[in-house]
Amino acid sequence: MTLDQDYIDCYSKDFSKRICDNHFTNKKRISGQEIIELSASTQLNLMVIRELFEDWQKQVDSFTQNPYFDYSASMVKEALASFMNVLSRAISIEKSDFEPLLTKAVAKTLHLAIEPVSFMERTLEELTKDPASQIKELKKYIKWHRAAWEPAADDLAADPGNLFWKQKLYEGFEKEVDESMQPVVLLDPFQEILPLDFKRLVTEVSETIVAQVEPEVIEEEKVVSSHYIIEEETKEEIQGNDSSEKEGIETIDPAIVWAKFDTEENPYMKGSIAQLKEGMGINQRIMFTKRLFQGNPDLMEQAIIELDETESFYEAIDLLNHSFVKSLNWDIHSDEVMELLQLIFRKYDSE
Repeated sequence: MTLDQDYIDCYSKDFSKRICDNHFTNKKRISGQEIIELSASTQLNLMVIRELFEDWQKQVDSFTQNPYFDYSASMVKEALASFMNVLSRAISIEKSDFEPLLTKAVAKTLHLAIEPVSFMERTLEELTKDPASQIKELKKYIKWHRAAWEPAADDLAADPGNLFWKQKLYEGFEKEVDESMQPVVLLDPFQEILPLDFKRLVTEVSETIVAQVEPEVIEEEKVVSSHYIIEEETKEEIQGNDSSEKEGIETIDPAIVWAKFDTEENPYMKGSIAQLKEGMGINQRIMFTKRLFQGNPDLMEQAIIELDETESFYEAIDLLNHSFVKSLNWDIHSDEVMELLQLIFRKYDSE
């Protein structure tokens, strides 16, 4: 699943214009309390506040870089904290300044709803200065999926140099079963302001969204991998080379796999991608990490980088066979392997 950034940008601007036109009809400014009550989506309102304070923090950071004064002095730090506390209760923004701020917040909220794993991973990676303090602030403003991402954030706060927080992040979202956290449910308040076109929001509609918007299209018990399953007769044809068979590990035959995918009629199979990540959805990323790369996100990232550097489908499959299929003892008939092969096929299907 890939988000359509052009649609998100257009929607965010139109949405923000509607909100602002309504609020500023009889008012010249908007206050902090009015932002908190801006829409029926509490998360969006908090995201606006977060954008406001992040922009403010950048100004403060720039201000405190002045070489003529010691901003690290305890009295200065206390005075500055007191000043910021007072100023935070005096938010007053004109329409021309508020509308672009809201537009950014809408776009980020859409990302959080549709691709929460990548959004939170990127957000946490950006916390380079005093992560513990920043994460404490983050918990105030990002309420969606908190049970899934908070353990990873706490690990990052405790040990910023340890990257295992990423694994905990993936595991947290994999365990999340709260139906109220589904994208369609989360974004329902947006529909009251400006209807969302979910088919335009993502270039490939995720199974989660489709299951709720068009339930009749999806067959039961085939949510994650129904589009990628290779028929049983084809599975029987995929054979490993002689040395692998002697070792008891079957490898992938690129010719057979290419022929199968090349004749596939399913629309999810079509559409070239320049990089494998472009076509990789949240569910796939979690699944690949856990089931193919032993729960190690760094190992998966390295594999994707190496696969993207190959120059042909056959070279990519050769890399899989020699670097991963054997060493990690993959079942090449598994759905997760088939989904990875499909992504590789899409990278080279225009050749």
